[in-house]
Amino acid sequence: MKHTSIKIIALSAVCVVGWNIGGMMPSHTMTVFFGFIFGSFVGIPAMLIIATRSQTVRHDHHIYAPTEAPREPRKQPLQLPAKPTRYIVVADRAALPTVAQNKIEVKR
Repeated sequence: MKHTSIKIIALSAVCVVGWNIGGMMPSHTMTVFFGFIFGSFVGIPAMLIIATRSQTVRHDHHIYAPTEAPREPRKQPLQLPAKPTRYIVVADRAALPTVAQNKIEVKR
């Protein structure tokens, strides 16, 4: 019982002192203070995660001779005709001579 009352009195004293100090400080100062406290609370787990992550880094020091992979032979570029092909469209095939019926040209 005695220890409990001492703890309550100590907590009350800390609260009264904090209330008086908070009353004297501007609101901007308290905002910065709480931002610092909560930022520290967030930063502690982040620092613990960074500190406890695996530090194993694999360093392979192998020297390999460069090998030439077999290459596929290059294809020659397609040669375009010098003169473009022209096509002529004839509406009536029967009007063409028999020789020309086999060779119908289309023009645009």
